[in-house]
Amino acid sequence: MQTFPVPTVYEALNLVMKNFPDNISQETRVEVETLLDHCLDGLSACSEKFLTTLFIKAIRKHIGPSGTDEHIYLKKFEVPQIELFNLLIEQFPFVKKCHEIINDTILEVVGDSSNIIIIDVGTGMGVQMNSLLKKLSASNSLRRVTLIGIEPFSEALDHAQSVISKVSCPFALNFIPVRSFIEEVDFEWIGEMIQKSGGDLVINESLALHHIKQQTDRHRVIKKLRGLNPKAFFLTEPNVDHYEPDFQRRFQNCYQHFYHVFQVIDQLPIDEVKRNGLKLFFGREIDDIIGGNEMDRVEKHEPAFRWIEKLLVNGFKPMNRFSNGAFDLGYGIKPEFDDFSGSLGLRFKNETVISLIHAVCDDEFSFV
Repeated sequence: MQTFPVPTVYEALNLVMKNFPDNISQETRVEVETLLDHCLDGLSACSEKFLTTLFIKAIRKHIGPSGTDEHIYLKKFEVPQIELFNLLIEQFPFVKKCHEIINDTILEVVGDSSNIIIIDVGTGMGVQMNSLLKKLSASNSLRRVTLIGIEPFSEALDHAQSVISKVSCPFALNFIPVRSFIEEVDFEWIGEMIQKSGGDLVINESLALHHIKQQTDRHRVIKKLRGLNPKAFFLTEPNVDHYEPDFQRRFQNCYQHFYHVFQVIDQLPIDEVKRNGLKLFFGREIDDIIGGNEMDRVEKHEPAFRWIEKLLVNGFKPMNRFSNGAFDLGYGIKPEFDDFSGSLGLRFKNETVISLIHAVCDDEFSFV
């Protein structure tokens, strides 16, 4: 009697995904539920099973549940949003180290300037800018800092304003909150504020531009930012292609990316509930990438070389220059300069999870 090897969890999920979302038969539904039952057995102890459960959760948004409710099993790992956010900033090394590297490089860029303007795109709850302001406070030359924080969500922006207002600085600090998506910002108004302030401009973007749904808008925003003539433009973006329209390829990109992210989470010095709570947090992104309708999806990440292409055609050039880009990041994460794209990637095993780009205005570029 011929026997066949039992497929791995990924192989089984990949077979299901070949039929999703257009060719889901009753047989495929049974396969989905069988795989879910397998993954829920030992869910908390196995990252691959946890990850696969999150993918199945996204699938079931479309095909509907016909068996076990995975929410019951996942609910025990829910952690309050503010606690998750603190975990990401304080414990998740990709976010924490990106902030440190970018902030240290901004310090070098502004040098002995007496008056600087910082536009922070995707300022969130103000954590990165709070840390940057504390570092800038050691400067003997700074007399004035104007910080323009762009963030679409009121609760986060209010928190950022509260945190930043409490920073004790030896220079005059003017925080200007802008509640808006970056593609809806009034750049003429921003330009007028910059002109009035008259300082050296630095633009920082952190995990925000990939939320712009259309490529035309991404190009338009970058061109508008170039028109502000910054001394430097920093981008921090996940290095993965979730803009990919082909579902099967997008699934494979997504699985590879989060499989490696989860392996890093497994090393964090936190308890099991918090560890799996972080994984559940990233499950919201998987919901969007896999379960979201194409027109509604917002987690449309692109690899670094695609962002570099957009920068080049809109008047920027990459510098490939970062402060502290070679130190040990821990958890098996290695910094790696990509000479092809001009970016600094933070790599775990064979996956570059996130990329940092340092760009400056190309003075030889001609706007047509």
